[in-house]
Amino acid sequence: MKNLCRMLAGFHLLLFLSGCLSIGSGPLTNSISIPAGQYKVKHKLPRGFCLDRSANNSNGLQETLVVINCIEVKNGDKPYFSRRPVDTIVNITFTQSRVPKKISQKKYLSEIADKIEFKKFTTAFSNKKPIYGEKKLQNKFFYVNFQMVSSLSRKEFVRKYFFLVDNKVVVMTIVSFHKPSESTYSSFENFIKKLSKLNS
Repeated sequence: MKNLCRMLAGFHLLLFLSGCLSIGSGPLTNSISIPAGQYKVKHKLPRGFCLDRSANNSNGLQETLVVINCIEVKNGDKPYFSRRPVDTIVNITFTQSRVPKKISQKKYLSEIADKIEFKKFTTAFSNKKPIYGEKKLQNKFFYVNFQMVSSLSRKEFVRKYFFLVDNKVVVMTIVSFHKPSESTYSSFENFIKKLSKLNS
């Protein structure tokens, strides 16, 4: 149990880092490559969203992919993806935090959910006031929901999903500048379920 607590403490540091957002101007693609063992598997993103390859960030501890709003433009035989006004930014952070062999994946996610405190969770947003929301545990993932209000009274709707790919923890942060529709969340939840199938 002590080892699990240490692992969760290290994981919380990665959790805060995964909240950083960035926007680049590089080429867009509607799929991402997911690490699965020694290989990477391509998965198509939900409709209306593209990977911004110039904004990706990687180090020895984690890899973060940045996904933004996009639209497919028909151009003869060579369609391409173009940016559209950004109302939602999605960070997908693949950590190196592996599930111990002696604990089930669902139990591990449950332990993370129990350890998360909203006050500590929102310390990365020092210039914004948090409005606490909810935590909800599902079969393949759990999420935390909250809002942030800036000094200019601008609201940001934040939802962080926690799930497992290749028996490692993945954190997906969805930040919306307008109240997102349930279809946005449900499309990413279906996406998460597909990625979760890569667990060995």
